[in-house]
Amino acid sequence: MRAAPAAPHRFCGFSRESLELLRQLEANNCQTWFDAHRQLLRELLVEPAIDLVIEMGPLLRERVAPGLRAEPRIGGSILRMRHDARYRRSGPYRTHVELWFWEGRGPSHQHPGFYVRLAAHELVLGTGITLFPPALLLRYREEVDQPGSGRELVALLRQLEASGVRVGGHRLRRTPRPFSADHERAALLRQVGLRAERAEPLAGPLPEALLGPVLPELLVSGFVRMEPLRRWLLRLEGAP
Repeated sequence: MRAAPAAPHRFCGFSRESLELLRQLEANNCQTWFDAHRQLLRELLVEPAIDLVIEMGPLLRERVAPGLRAEPRIGGSILRMRHDARYRRSGPYRTHVELWFWEGRGPSHQHPGFYVRLAAHELVLGTGITLFPPALLLRYREEVDQPGSGRELVALLRQLEASGVRVGGHRLRRTPRPFSADHERAALLRQVGLRAERAEPLAGPLPEALLGPVLPELLVSGFVRMEPLRRWLLRLEGAP
């Protein structure tokens, strides 16, 4: 007799208990509390995140780009909760769940991608790259300097901002050499990372609707609208 096929993973949503656990982590960001709640963190945050990544993978590859990687594991599309000690600015743990979807080989953070960040008080979805690797940063500045590609980027960002998306990222205080401070796109030349994101507050009855089974579709629809910016950044790598 053949064994019955395994039931497919199905994302059922994040709960109010998930959000409450994130609030508690904000108030108790230390290893003692984290270790005591490790199993609960897995049940309420990690396991739903794994199911979410599994369900989003086919949607992303079908509706956005066939090469997008959605890896349902910690260290893949699910960022580790513990901060890298080299870059830690606050407590030892992230107080949110963060997902990352990208194309390309090598370390995922070196490629433009899409991200989701679930915190106790908001849900954020966005696209971009946190920090350009050195070679990519040089190429970015060259493209921003060129009238055609530079103005194309400006138009993309303005369109996103008009739809309620916030554009930001790490930047230098001064325009880098050899570009002049009065360059038409000096603000963009100062960027050493570029992100565009939209935040949805989690208040009242909204979380049940926003964080339930419809979440994969909502996120992918949002990424479709942001895809032109990711595609512009992906061209820096020589991708078609």
